[in-house]
Amino acid sequence: MRTLLSSILILVATPALAAENAAPGLLESVLKLIAGLVAVLGIMLLLYALSKKGLPFLPRPGGGAGRRIKIVEMRSLGPKKALYLVEVGGQQLLLGAGAERIELITRLEAREPADFDRTLQDQIGRPS
Repeated sequence: MRTLLSSILILVATPALAAENAAPGLLESVLKLIAGLVAVLGIMLLLYALSKKGLPFLPRPGGGAGRRIKIVEMRSLGPKKALYLVEVGGQQLLLGAGAERIELITRLEAREPADFDRTLQDQIGRPS
Protein backbone atom coordinates (compact mmCIF):
# COMPACT_ATOMS: atom_id res chain seq x y z
CA MET A 1 0.00 0.00 0.00
CA ARG A 2 2.83 2.27 0.87
CA THR A 3 4.55 1.69 -2.47
CA LEU A 4 1.32 2.37 -4.33
CA LEU A 5 0.84 5.66 -2.51
CA SER A 6 4.48 6.61 -3.13
CA SER A 7 4.28 5.87 -6.83
CA ILE A 8 1.03 7.86 -7.24
CA LEU A 9 2.59 10.81 -5.40
CA ILE A 10 5.67 10.69 -7.63
CA LEU A 11 3.57 10.48 -10.80
CA VAL A 12 1.45 13.46 -9.76
CA ALA A 13 4.33 15.58 -8.51
CA THR A 14 6.68 15.05 -11.46
CA PRO A 15 4.62 16.90 -14.12
CA ALA A 16 3.97 19.74 -11.70
CA LEU A 17 7.68 20.19 -11.05
CA ALA A 18 8.49 19.93 -14.74
CA ALA A 19 5.88 22.58 -15.54
CA GLU A 20 7.39 24.97 -12.99
CA ASN A 21 10.96 24.54 -14.17
CA ALA A 22 10.63 24.26 -17.95
CA ALA A 23 7.47 26.09 -18.98
CA PRO A 24 8.36 27.74 -22.30
CA GLY A 25 6.49 30.84 -23.31
CA LEU A 26 4.06 30.90 -26.19
CA LEU A 27 6.38 33.05 -28.31
CA GLU A 28 9.28 30.63 -27.83
CA SER A 29 7.10 27.67 -28.87
CA VAL A 30 5.85 29.46 -31.97
CA LEU A 31 9.39 30.45 -32.98
CA LYS A 32 10.59 26.85 -32.58
CA LEU A 33 7.65 25.65 -34.65
CA ILE A 34 8.37 28.15 -37.44
CA ALA A 35 12.09 27.33 -37.42
CA GLY A 36 11.36 23.62 -37.71
CA LEU A 37 8.89 24.22 -40.52
CA VAL A 38 11.38 26.38 -42.43
CA ALA A 39 14.08 23.72 -41.98
CA VAL A 40 11.82 20.92 -43.29
CA LEU A 41 10.65 23.00 -46.26
CA GLY A 42 14.26 23.96 -47.04
CA ILE A 43 15.32 20.32 -47.08
CA MET A 44 12.38 19.43 -49.33
CA LEU A 45 13.24 22.22 -51.79
CA LEU A 46 16.88 21.16 -51.81
CA LEU A 47 15.94 17.55 -52.57
CA TYR A 48 13.57 18.71 -55.31
CA ALA A 49 16.27 20.84 -56.93
CA LEU A 50 18.77 17.97 -56.77
CA SER A 51 16.28 15.56 -58.32
CA LYS A 52 15.62 17.97 -61.21
CA LYS A 53 19.29 18.72 -61.83
CA GLY A 54 20.40 15.14 -61.43
CA LEU A 55 23.35 13.80 -59.52
CA PRO A 56 26.44 12.60 -61.41
CA PHE A 57 26.34 9.11 -59.93
CA LEU A 58 22.63 8.57 -60.77
CA PRO A 59 21.39 7.79 -64.29
CA ARG A 60 19.23 10.47 -65.87
CA PRO A 61 15.61 9.48 -66.45
CA GLY A 62 15.53 10.71 -70.06
CA GLY A 63 18.82 9.15 -70.98
CA GLY A 64 20.72 12.32 -71.87
CA ALA A 65 22.13 13.78 -75.08
CA GLY A 66 23.34 10.42 -76.46
CA ARG A 67 19.90 8.85 -76.77
CA ARG A 68 19.62 6.44 -79.67
CA ILE A 69 15.95 5.49 -79.35
CA LYS A 70 13.32 8.16 -79.91
CA ILE A 71 9.53 7.78 -79.87
CA VAL A 72 8.42 9.99 -82.74
CA GLU A 73 4.69 9.50 -82.29
CA MET A 74 2.18 7.27 -80.51
CA ARG A 75 -1.47 6.50 -81.26
CA SER A 76 -3.76 4.67 -78.86
CA LEU A 77 -6.00 2.04 -80.45
CA GLY A 78 -7.93 1.15 -77.34
CA PRO A 79 -7.28 -0.15 -73.87
CA LYS A 80 -3.73 -1.52 -73.68
CA LYS A 81 -3.24 -1.28 -77.48
CA ALA A 82 -1.19 1.30 -79.33
CA LEU A 83 0.94 2.03 -82.40
CA TYR A 84 4.36 3.57 -81.96
CA LEU A 85 6.51 5.27 -84.57
CA VAL A 86 10.03 4.83 -83.23
CA GLU A 87 13.34 6.07 -84.58
CA VAL A 88 16.40 3.94 -83.83
CA GLY A 89 19.75 4.92 -85.27
CA GLY A 90 18.14 7.03 -88.00
CA GLN A 91 15.75 4.27 -89.09
CA GLN A 92 12.03 4.49 -88.39
CA LEU A 93 10.07 1.49 -87.16
CA LEU A 94 6.32 1.09 -86.78
CA LEU A 95 5.57 -1.01 -83.69
CA GLY A 96 2.31 -2.43 -82.44
CA ALA A 97 1.99 -2.80 -78.69
CA GLY A 98 -0.59 -4.93 -76.94
CA ALA A 99 -1.18 -5.95 -73.36
CA GLU A 100 1.42 -8.73 -73.45
CA ARG A 101 3.78 -8.09 -76.34
CA ILE A 102 5.26 -5.63 -78.82
CA GLU A 103 5.60 -6.50 -82.51
CA LEU A 104 7.41 -4.90 -85.41
CA ILE A 105 4.80 -4.05 -88.04
CA THR A 106 7.13 -2.56 -90.65
CA ARG A 107 10.37 -0.71 -91.22
CA LEU A 108 9.73 2.65 -92.83
CA GLU A 109 11.81 4.03 -95.66
CA ALA A 110 14.00 7.02 -94.95
CA ARG A 111 12.21 10.11 -96.24
CA GLU A 112 11.15 13.52 -95.13
CA PRO A 113 9.28 13.58 -91.84
CA ALA A 114 5.62 13.00 -92.63
CA ASP A 115 2.38 13.01 -90.77
CA PHE A 116 1.84 9.80 -88.80
CA ASP A 117 -1.64 9.23 -90.21
CA ARG A 118 -0.46 9.55 -93.81
CA THR A 119 2.53 7.27 -93.18
CA LEU A 120 0.30 4.65 -91.60
CA GLN A 121 -2.18 4.78 -94.49
CA ASP A 122 0.67 4.45 -97.00
CA GLN A 123 2.05 1.38 -95.22
CA ILE A 124 -1.23 -0.48 -94.89
CA GLY A 125 -2.31 0.48 -98.42
CA ARG A 126 -5.62 2.18 -97.68
CA PRO A 127 -6.58 5.57 -99.04
CA SER A 128 -7.18 8.26 -96.45
